Amino acid sequence: MESLFNISSSGYAKGRPTYPAELYLWLAQQAKNRERVWDCACGTGQVSVDLTAYFTHVEASDISEEHIAEATPHRKIHYQVSSSETTSYPDNHFDVICVGQALHCFDLERFWPEAIRLLKPEGLFVCWGYSGLKISDEFDQIIANSVLPSLLPHWPKQNKIIWNRYSKIDFPFEMIQVPDFELSLKWNAYRVFDYMKTWTAWRALPEQEANILLNAAWEKVVEIWPDPNQKRVIHIPFFAKAGRLKKRH
Repeated sequence: MESLFNISSSGYAKGRPTYPAELYLWLAQQAKNRERVWDCACGTGQVSVDLTAYFTHVEASDISEEHIAEATPHRKIHYQVSSSETTSYPDNHFDVICVGQALHCFDLERFWPEAIRLLKPEGLFVCWGYSGLKISDEFDQIIANSVLPSLLPHWPKQNKIIWNRYSKIDFPFEMIQVPDFELSLKWNAYRVFDYMKTWTAWRALPEQEANILLNAAWEKVVEIWPDPNQKRVIHIPFFAKAGRLKKRH
């Protein structure tokens, strides 16, 4: 049986969805200045590259050497391997700090002081996340019945934080209203499975068990998706939160 589960750092990045273009436009409009932005926990630079359309300079960091090695180069981006909680950036350095799909993995007791140190007065902090997917009643039922029960024991406890849309996090900023952004894409069945393979719980399974589960799900999906190359509209529940650094007295 051919393995569906093998995935590299570059494969992981390609499996993840791109974020709404409206999100970047909105956050740029909220920024007091657009000189310098930090893409914190940048992965392979998906967000970093999109931010170059609005900011003069993008600092991008990630704790994974492999991700930084695979990051997309750009003349406006400086990549470095670094933890999110301790960095070498100067005080009052950034107009905006962005964290895409990663805040729930941070040690927030250490990260918040670092973010406050790095933001300029009235600087903007923006984070966002997503989970799951919705395609059709038939597809959603296959995933709910045939996949999710096997994955449930393998989700890290941090995932509950993002499933709750960061509602339990105490942000040290003056929070501002964020529009509802829609994360909808047109994917074929292969692309959907590439995305599902990036789920943390799936990647935590032993490879043989993951392959059996993936192949069984695939066989059921192609019964309702006879041409796997045909693209369908995919909805991924998405949210964003933002706040400004409180004025220093």
